[in-house]
Amino acid sequence: MYVLLAVADALAISASFWAACHLLYLRQPSAMAFEQLAMFIPLFLIIAHLNRSYSTPAIHDRWASVGLAVNALVLAAGAVILMAFFMKVSAEWSRLTFVGGVCLSLIAVSTSRYMLVRHAHHIVGDDPYNVMHIFDGVSAADAGSLRGRSIVYSSDMLDPARLDPSTYDRLAKEIRHADRVIVHCPEAKRKIWARVLKGANVQGEVIAPELSDLQPLGIAQRASTPTLIVSRGPLGLKDRLVKRVFDLVVAGSLLLLLAPMLIVVALIIFLQDRGPIFFVQIRVGRSNQMFHIYKFRSMYVENLDHAGNRSASRGDDRITPFGRFIRATSIDEIPQLLNVMKGEMSIVGPRPHALGSMAENKLFWHIDDRYWHRHIIKPGLTGLAQVRGYRGATIVESDLVNRLQSDLEYVQNWTLWRDITILVRTAGVVLHKNAY
Repeated sequence: MYVLLAVADALAISASFWAACHLLYLRQPSAMAFEQLAMFIPLFLIIAHLNRSYSTPAIHDRWASVGLAVNALVLAAGAVILMAFFMKVSAEWSRLTFVGGVCLSLIAVSTSRYMLVRHAHHIVGDDPYNVMHIFDGVSAADAGSLRGRSIVYSSDMLDPARLDPSTYDRLAKEIRHADRVIVHCPEAKRKIWARVLKGANVQGEVIAPELSDLQPLGIAQRASTPTLIVSRGPLGLKDRLVKRVFDLVVAGSLLLLLAPMLIVVALIIFLQDRGPIFFVQIRVGRSNQMFHIYKFRSMYVENLDHAGNRSASRGDDRITPFGRFIRATSIDEIPQLLNVMKGEMSIVGPRPHALGSMAENKLFWHIDDRYWHRHIIKPGLTGLAQVRGYRGATIVESDLVNRLQSDLEYVQNWTLWRDITILVRTAGVVLHKNAY
């Protein structure tokens, strides 16, 4: 699959440069186009390899795959321009052809990757890894329910405790085609199996059911004592910086662009009942820290619900006539751009909930134990759950669970490209049937 992606990328780039040269000069590609390709394709493939465009995530997530390829294309284009300048060949090249070839490559590579990854499961199968389960001293009754192309093997006749060359040889022959070996055994046998698997040249794993409650992410070490990693921030320093710059650019631009409209909205809110313009409410943000969120006030002053115990509903008598309009068009949420500028929120992220939000008379964190996990990242003005249509009142528990599932998916698979696509898709759900 990796080779297929690389070949498809190279062909898409070649076809794009050929088309750019042919369309612009109405003739077959010249030697100039081949010189550009000779520099561009190797650089792209090297950069794509380094940024993991050919990795497991790239064949399981269409948008992640496209985003990684686009990133590699842009970096490769910049590298070629720099090389051409220092090699003093830029004057002989057609800049229009190069720019046209790169632009067409962005479209062609994105399209080919999207289609390839979309059908990846037909090429490599749902689970492309050969997994072998070894049952030693425990029941193999559940072996039939194990996922993947698994080989269920009983080690009754393969006792690793013997530790002789014939035992190791027999085990090596059994697991030689496996990508992962998972051993199910009693606690007393885990140490010996760990010793055996360390020399087996395979990803070896030993089942430890008692760790299921902790859900560890990995192993670390403090002094000479091993520790279980149970949490880590989803974004490294570089990613946090990129996301923050994106937030500031988008929020700052929108505030300047929408300033006249915001002034008019604020004036109307004040004139309708001489009440405050903003509704300020406490919400939970990143790292479970509370902050004050800003919204245009859409309810009568005497009916404001700062705790958020009652979700707004269709025909809600607490909402003013103008408030009904700004809620239906999501204009009431725009002041949260100020929260973004302050660093309390992000443009894209899990939507922050009021502290008293409930579904089926249960507080959100009583419905699903994973609720607090969504606060590992800054809350957003919009999010994956919102563009999927999960917004409005939370009547039943599934209303919260669907949003939570989308939030956790976003947190675990963040990319700048995904933020951009969510922001673009938000335009299509600003006017939504559940916005009231």
